[in-house]
Amino acid sequence: MSKRRKRREPDGSKAREPLFSGGRRKPGRGEQRMVGGDSPTGEWTGGHLLMLCLAVVLVTGAFAYHLKVRFEGVRLGYETSKARAAQTRLLLEQRELRLELASLKAPQRIESEAREKLGMEVPDHRRIVTIGKKPKRVSVSGGAL
Repeated sequence: MSKRRKRREPDGSKAREPLFSGGRRKPGRGEQRMVGGDSPTGEWTGGHLLMLCLAVVLVTGAFAYHLKVRFEGVRLGYETSKARAAQTRLLLEQRELRLELASLKAPQRIESEAREKLGMEVPDHRRIVTIGKKPKRVSVSGGAL
């Protein structure tokens, strides 16, 4: 067996070994040996692997949820954009229909349609018959009889 020289720091103190050096180290004075728990040698025990797998699963799940929420937000943005475009189109159509209705209700247009298409004309005052009330007689001079 060969003896290993211990490293020393420039100030003369003993150099500390790295915590996870990969080699086994015997417990020193005042240290207790760990049984079944964390391994001071840096080996992966069943508990470590379980915690690592659980952490990976949780991070993956959180990332998947984040992506789902992100894509849902994008989809809703496109849907909102389509709805706004439809609303703008419908408001324009409503404005055009109101203008058309106003032009169709115009008295000049109704009178011209009645004269040209239906052959109607303004009746003479002698042809107007009032139903239900006695007609008032008005003199030509403006006074009542």
